[in-house]
Amino acid sequence: MTPDPSEPVRNAEKHCTTSFGGEDVAVTPSQGENMRPKHFDGTTRLIAEGEVILIPTPSEDPRDPLNLPIWHKQLIVGIIVLYAISGLCLLTALSALIVYMMPDYQREGITPDQISNLFTVPNLLLGIGNLVSMPIALAVGRRPVMLASTVLLFMSAVLCATNRNYYWHLGGRMVAAFAAAQCQALALLVIQDIYFLHQRARAFQIYSSAEVLINSSLVIASSYMSDALGWRSWYWMFAGLSGAAMILTFLFVPETGYDRPIEAFMGTHPSDIGNLLPAHLNCVLTSVDIRGQSPGPEYTKIGEGLTADSGRYKERTFGSNLQIFVHKPSWSRCWLCLKQIGQVFLFPHVLWVAINNGLFQGIDVSIQMTYAEVLVKPPYNWANTSVSLIQLGQVFVAILCVPLIGWLSDYIIRCSARRNHGVHEPEQRLVAWVIPMTTALILTVLYGYVLENPEKFHWMAIVCIVDGYLIVLLGANTVGMTYLIDSHPSFAGAILVALPVTRGLVGFGISKHTTQYIANIGSVMTFGIYAAVSATFCLLGIALYFTGKMVRRVCAQMTR
Repeated sequence: MTPDPSEPVRNAEKHCTTSFGGEDVAVTPSQGENMRPKHFDGTTRLIAEGEVILIPTPSEDPRDPLNLPIWHKQLIVGIIVLYAISGLCLLTALSALIVYMMPDYQREGITPDQISNLFTVPNLLLGIGNLVSMPIALAVGRRPVMLASTVLLFMSAVLCATNRNYYWHLGGRMVAAFAAAQCQALALLVIQDIYFLHQRARAFQIYSSAEVLINSSLVIASSYMSDALGWRSWYWMFAGLSGAAMILTFLFVPETGYDRPIEAFMGTHPSDIGNLLPAHLNCVLTSVDIRGQSPGPEYTKIGEGLTADSGRYKERTFGSNLQIFVHKPSWSRCWLCLKQIGQVFLFPHVLWVAINNGLFQGIDVSIQMTYAEVLVKPPYNWANTSVSLIQLGQVFVAILCVPLIGWLSDYIIRCSARRNHGVHEPEQRLVAWVIPMTTALILTVLYGYVLENPEKFHWMAIVCIVDGYLIVLLGANTVGMTYLIDSHPSFAGAILVALPVTRGLVGFGISKHTTQYIANIGSVMTFGIYAAVSATFCLLGIALYFTGKMVRRVCAQMTR
């Protein structure tokens, strides 16, 4: 039987499970192959003889996305960032532009409630876009959906830039939201496809930090650009950015979905199963399993090259990268993804991560809703045009989060695996959660006091809280995503859809009545309650750290 990295295999069968875009497929092994596990609960071997094993195991196929050169992977992330800011900043910067639009719409007789629809309706389409695009991407491939999204985003930006009335504008923003939804889920799935487990947190964090950094800079510039050139010029800029993203995606973002045996995620050496064969290695490692007796399997380690089998695989060429439909569409995968989305909402650890992220987002929205009013009044007396400059601090924080969250999380799992006989347990990702959790508790309580007694605090207290809370948002998001994807790689697509949907709903519920709460019970009590709820989830996180393996095992058995 194929050994589990941490203990003998409990469940095995004569068919191995492969995963493409979240689907488990039975594959008949070659003759004489040992029986294989029915499910994977996230425990994997990450370290052998002191060196990092590449998880998932890359194949010998030159068209395996894991075998892309480093420069190409970095280029793909850069293009996805460009696509993300083209969509999300187009939607989120409206708050800085609304003062320039109001006179036009007031002359048309548009009510304030109708104007608010420019904010709320597109946000609804963001969630719907994820639910639609992810199942299709798993059925037909990532590349065609990404290409369609960039084309749609470009067209919607042009619609917004050329709008002549409110309804035209609203329609353009709705289309833009549907097209931009992929940056919340599918874009992250593409990044997960091309990076190994020990690189995953830093890759996600670089993507998130770059998105925030550029988005904050553009929001600051929005009012100045609109004042000089008119508010429609803002949309023309995004038409140019989304057009560039569309062209670059077509040229340099190949299909990243790839069939793999379940053993590729386990750190064990699978047998030959045709085009699912993991990489043949140039060296054989001595066994480092917990029994420490017989010679061990072969592992692909950092720095070891792969020798392509030209007789079995086709070379990767620029022309092959331009193929739009690489895989034969399988609509059963579409329905499977929808089923998995429903299943992951039953996973306790998924719910904990999703609700926790939503809680932090709701608190952040509450802070964003209230800080400007305090700054423009005594004792601070900021000018209205200066309030947006508070976003400058987020540029520094976004850069800081790359080593503080991304690199630290990956470093912790490598160190933990070395102490655990080379075995990686996804719960070790939660150690890095201490930073955003602690930061959230301190800043939430402090903000309540600053809001209630501004005369006792310098304005830098508000700046530090508003910008510092970005550590909470980015840290909770990155650590949570990597923890869940490490635990259930075949459910990655469903998890990446469930997280933003839940985050949006919970965040909305938390922040909806914040101003009423402050008016009724005061800001100290309001944000004190928010901090108490955060502390409760912190305690649940500690419990999950010790019980997570059992939870993962039960969930894996339930959904095998």
